[in-house]
Amino acid sequence: MGMLMNNDDSSSMHPRPQVLASLPLLVYEYKDHPNATTRMLIYSLPERSIVYTHNSSRPQMMMMEGNLSFSTPQGWLVILGQASEASIWHPLTGETITLPPIHGDHRIPDSCKCLLTRSSVAHPDCAVVLLDVTDPLMWFCPVNGGADRMWVQHAYDIGDHFFPEEFRTPSTPTKNVVDDVAALGGKLYFRFTESDQDFMGVFDFDFHGHTPAVEFYEFDVSEEFNLKFPEGVCSASIHLVESMDELFAVCIFYVDFDPTNISAAHIFKMEEICDEEPVAWHRVDDIGDRAFLLTGTNMSTWCSVSTNNLKGNTLYFLGHLVAGHRNLCIYDIQEQSMEIVQVHDQEDMEIVRTPPYWINVPPC
Repeated sequence: MGMLMNNDDSSSMHPRPQVLASLPLLVYEYKDHPNATTRMLIYSLPERSIVYTHNSSRPQMMMMEGNLSFSTPQGWLVILGQASEASIWHPLTGETITLPPIHGDHRIPDSCKCLLTRSSVAHPDCAVVLLDVTDPLMWFCPVNGGADRMWVQHAYDIGDHFFPEEFRTPSTPTKNVVDDVAALGGKLYFRFTESDQDFMGVFDFDFHGHTPAVEFYEFDVSEEFNLKFPEGVCSASIHLVESMDELFAVCIFYVDFDPTNISAAHIFKMEEICDEEPVAWHRVDDIGDRAFLLTGTNMSTWCSVSTNNLKGNTLYFLGHLVAGHRNLCIYDIQEQSMEIVQVHDQEDMEIVRTPPYWINVPPC
């Protein structure tokens, strides 16, 4: 049975924060009704069971009133407190790295995508990046450095959001925002489409000047080596995954336009980007001793299966349009077969703040 562990075996009056076990974990934040307190349900992937509900204790970092937790594909959690405090937290060791405070002029939404730009927080150029999911805005801050560290807000432009005029409302976005995104080598990579042309966008962060900056550039996608759909398939969800310093695109294909009817899943690996050369994707049939963990927010991660009691060469993702997001799909890449596991039985679960997300094992 999974458990929450305390990282301190002493009787100190100030014990270390509790830590999590049985990772990777799938986390649901929900309410029983609109005016209720937010609750949490946590499912352990290795144990295939719920290891935490609202009646059990959870780590101190996840219990403090007013704290917002943002999971990253790199395993660390970014914690934002009520009084502008910010930190990153290691869910297995309890290690906490304090970040500069977020001042009042930075109004960060509570449903951001969150990444670290490096797999190791010890890298001198590792940074935390928060991406608004509705507006083309980001906030970033270096993890390491002295008192001169700061949060920087940056507005980007990757084109206009196409939407038929007759269906537009006052809340319909006018600009594209970064959707599927992954961090590799200190940069963020993402796909976007403009004027029916596919592009690979890159945000490159620079912390060596007086003020931190970010540069945007784009690459064409090779028509010959683009992400190819199977014959007769016209809809898919696409997830970018960084794994072992390589970038993959996972395409889950649907019959017609029905996201509940999965026809296949293909994986493509991106060839190294060279100046002025179009991006090339090549299909792969084997990811070896790895599992890719996907979410509806397109914040995807991976883990080594040999150390986590999982099956290799698999994809884990939640079924679309299933009440309570309760169906976990386990897709065998080699056999092209799928198993469905019911995570919980609460059909009327009202998910709040963000779709269910993974807490993964930090690589280091």
